[in-house]
Amino acid sequence: MIYLYAIAEELTGLPDVRGVDGAPLGRRSVEGLDLVVSEHDGAEVAASEEAVLAHARVVEGLVERADALLPARFGRGFRDEAALRDAIEGRAASLRDALAQVRGCVEIGVRVLAAEPAPPPATESGRAYMEARLARSEETERLARELHEPLAALARAATRTVGATPRLLLSGAYLVEPGALDAFRHRVEELEAEHSELTFVSTGPWPPYSFAPGGET
Repeated sequence: MIYLYAIAEELTGLPDVRGVDGAPLGRRSVEGLDLVVSEHDGAEVAASEEAVLAHARVVEGLVERADALLPARFGRGFRDEAALRDAIEGRAASLRDALAQVRGCVEIGVRVLAAEPAPPPATESGRAYMEARLARSEETERLARELHEPLAALARAATRTVGATPRLLLSGAYLVEPGALDAFRHRVEELEAEHSELTFVSTGPWPPYSFAPGGET
């Protein structure tokens, strides 16, 4: 099996790390795109904490060695060289567009958590309960938009998920140029100060995992 870590442009070399299961890294070129891979026996790579960390170490080691980088999702494998080539050739145009979008940028993640919601009153009717749920959903959407839009304005691209759980108000990923990182972080701090009832968790900078075509490579 050929295991894929990332697709890159202008790759200057491979990081001095081992891949999943300790496999040595290799490099392929398809349609002018650089692919970082390793070879494995079997049809798939077993998911484990160490395997996930090994995948992440390879991707992080590639960031400073490529002009543009699209990380592959964990576990992305192909049965042989021909299958790998076919998959990349069929998506070369969209992959080049995605590489152009992420070029020179990093990903910043922002999660915003609300306080634990109060349980509904025991005597609440079905209609009142549904109306309360609708009102909460509308308020969640409004507040998430109020938080997301000023951050997205500082990013080249952004994605968001709203209300994934009762507490997780907003989960956003932002593609930020390094020169704009300080301004972005400062805006997060301002929003946090304006909404002291919410908990903000900012992570990164990361490779742009969230901005591959279709959300994955």
